[in-house]
Amino acid sequence: MQTKACCYALIAISVLSSITFQSHARNCSKGKPCGNGCIAKQKTCRIDSPASTAPSSSTTDKSVIRRTVLRLPKVYQIITDGAYARKAPDSPVSTGYYKQGQRVFVYTTTDGWARISNMQPEEWLELSKLRPVHSRTK
Repeated sequence: MQTKACCYALIAISVLSSITFQSHARNCSKGKPCGNGCIAKQKTCRIDSPASTAPSSSTTDKSVIRRTVLRLPKVYQIITDGAYARKAPDSPVSTGYYKQGQRVFVYTTTDGWARISNMQPEEWLELSKLRPVHSRTK
């Protein structure tokens, strides 16, 4: 009877240990495991490593994968009768016209100007012609 119980215990332990090892080891066919995914063999995995061991910004290592913070654009509304978008801040070249009440995405602001295009060609509007649209919380 004790032999049977020992056999069941050994089987249970071996099954549980194999499940544990499989959940921690990732099978990467072309690279090596890094976090929840795989990276190339020549790259260095920096996920969940202390910030003090990260290389300084003066040394650029293109083989390191870093997490980036996604910045969403802010929504603004045209408050004047109309606004001409410019190719650059203080540029005389107009790239488009926006009507009063129209909403635009603002990606960055600088010196009283707002960049409303995230692609080329860039479009800029005077910040004085815009008002931020605040989202309503329920």
